[in-house]
Amino acid sequence: MTKPKIISEKVLYKSNLSKVIAAKVKLPNGKIVEWDYFDNADVVVVLPIDKDKNVYLVKEWRPAWRQDVIQIPAGHCPYKTETGRIKQAHNELREETGMDAKKLTKLISFAPSARMNYKVYLYLAQDLFPSYKDPDEDELIKVVKMPLKKAYKMFVKDNKLTTSSTIMALLMVRI
Repeated sequence: MTKPKIISEKVLYKSNLSKVIAAKVKLPNGKIVEWDYFDNADVVVVLPIDKDKNVYLVKEWRPAWRQDVIQIPAGHCPYKTETGRIKQAHNELREETGMDAKKLTKLISFAPSARMNYKVYLYLAQDLFPSYKDPDEDELIKVVKMPLKKAYKMFVKDNKLTTSSTIMALLMVRI
């Protein structure tokens, strides 16, 4: 069986980190359809857990939801190597929580959706220590420290609004 073939693509929107693209696609049955997709910079996300099994989350107002969202630290990653992604994970941890980790373990990488062309790299941060770095100028973040079990209940059991990366991290490290 033949595969679909992209005939043309048109950028509908472009920013410094992402694009929305409309693609005309010829299907194996000869039909031509238009599919859109989101092309974005890769993302690193970090679940920081201290020795007492507390997690450090960040609370930030998000325009898409018009409310505060509590989630694990996250940010776009310009690096294409594992070494670069680890460097960016440390950077996001410092900027968003004022902490760093002696131990950073990659848990998983995944595509958030079949119509989004980027990957999310999820790390577990342990052996935390203070290491402050000024946040980006557009970040107004409050650190929220809570027991891991409370975070699991809040976001997984009680369905409080958070990100898919936060849910995945909590599911992967559940005690």
